[in-house]
Amino acid sequence: MSRPDQTYRRIDHPIPPLYDKDSRILILGSFPSVKSREAAFFYGHPRNRFWEVVSGLLSQPLPVTVEEKKAFLHQEHIALWDSIKSCDIIGSSDSSIRNVEANDLSVILETAGIRQIFCNGAKSHEYYDRYIRPVTGMPAVKLPSTSPANAAFSSERLMREWKQILKPLKAAHPATGKVLLGWYDYNARILPWRSDPTPYHVWISEIMLQQTRVEAVIPYYERWMEALPDIESLAMVPEDRLLKLWEGLGYYNRARNLKKAAVTVMEDYGGELPTDYTELLKLSGIGEYTAGAVASIAFGLPEPAVDGNALRVFARLLGEDGEITGTAVKKSLTAEIRRVLPKDRPGDFNQAIMDLGSAVCLPTGRPDCPSCPFEADCQARRLGQETVLPVRKKKKDRRIEKKTVFVIELAGEEGRQTGYVLHRRPDRGLLPDLWEFPGVRGHLSTEEAGDLAGQWGLEDFCVTALGEARHIFTHVEWQMKGYLVKTGKVPEDLCRDQSWIIVSGKAVRDQYAVPSAFEYYKKQVIE
Repeated sequence: MSRPDQTYRRIDHPIPPLYDKDSRILILGSFPSVKSREAAFFYGHPRNRFWEVVSGLLSQPLPVTVEEKKAFLHQEHIALWDSIKSCDIIGSSDSSIRNVEANDLSVILETAGIRQIFCNGAKSHEYYDRYIRPVTGMPAVKLPSTSPANAAFSSERLMREWKQILKPLKAAHPATGKVLLGWYDYNARILPWRSDPTPYHVWISEIMLQQTRVEAVIPYYERWMEALPDIESLAMVPEDRLLKLWEGLGYYNRARNLKKAAVTVMEDYGGELPTDYTELLKLSGIGEYTAGAVASIAFGLPEPAVDGNALRVFARLLGEDGEITGTAVKKSLTAEIRRVLPKDRPGDFNQAIMDLGSAVCLPTGRPDCPSCPFEADCQARRLGQETVLPVRKKKKDRRIEKKTVFVIELAGEEGRQTGYVLHRRPDRGLLPDLWEFPGVRGHLSTEEAGDLAGQWGLEDFCVTALGEARHIFTHVEWQMKGYLVKTGKVPEDLCRDQSWIIVSGKAVRDQYAVPSAFEYYKKQVIE
């Protein structure tokens, strides 16, 4: 058996640094081993645990080839190089290194936004502190060596120490999903759609829950399921009945898209929601979030359901300080959610994020951090930024629109009420194609309201003030002034030319969907 060569050799570093403009951390070794020099890439010894540890922490498959390793590092925003440019060395022995010339890191630091430098082993850290830190001014974190010579550290122990790289990478720990599910098993809300999570039940509940509180959705969901228990009944329901069932939930196009999608499912999918994520995305009103929710909860597919709750929870957990609605930030956070999504319980995981975001990691006010399973690891909590993160773009001021609303009551013999006037809104713009009480722009005085009623051709009318109300939409605020107009006659041509109809109070209550913007006036005179 031949003895290892004990001859000193002067060697220049043969491997160029790996980095790009998106690199977030730089990991430095000391100097490449013989095996790494032969492979022409970092950590080439088959028993070096670097690739095992880093890919394990990031929940990624172990890269094998040099090309796979390069792609993995770029994907995970990791730069690699070593502290030493050239030295005298015997074989791969760090302890033999002498006559050191340090690497110049400026090429990396000037190109990439490096947030933290880590040193793989004590020797790398020693050389960095001695030769490089005086130049860069950046401290480096010393991590235990992944070399096979470091027999005192098992792979599990290395991973516990190396998890420090996750913070500057803004990467989620692989145990995140397990921790969240443990919390969910004891804190899950009992909800009607969860007791029987058929694809139809999940789909309807998720559409209803968009921009609406769970507590508000429950009675609507129960009423909907009683009236439209399956996809076929939804596909066949008349639009006025559909919108009446939806009345008060807002964003009425959600209901119209539900019916449109139901018709497609009946015609193209045999009456059953497709089990494929990409096929779900083809249905009207189903975006990435809803497709992920249905796919994971109803079909057990490993798809994330990323909504505002999920983005907020992970932005705080990872300390993401980029603007939350920005494309790059959403893409990055979605990748982290997908990374830790448990393949055996994807639906529970997605629902757990919803519950955590609704009950603990609150969007407004101060979140209930002591009740959060991530309190110890949450970067926002550690930095005292619970109420700062996530960062949101400043909202534009809402446009104010002043309106005068007329509740026109038609009276018959002896003043008995026989009906009310409703007006169909235009088929474009805000609240398209819905029924409303007639109105005009601006605030009219009682005298001006009476003049307008006369111009409309109303006869024997009496005008009474109903007070003021307001309704806030996403970008518009209606400031309304209302009048009750009791009249003996509404001209036929007015109904024909202005899309007015006369219906009973019972029909307004039970048949026609009048948006909640008019609820104040509806309650005063009809209910």
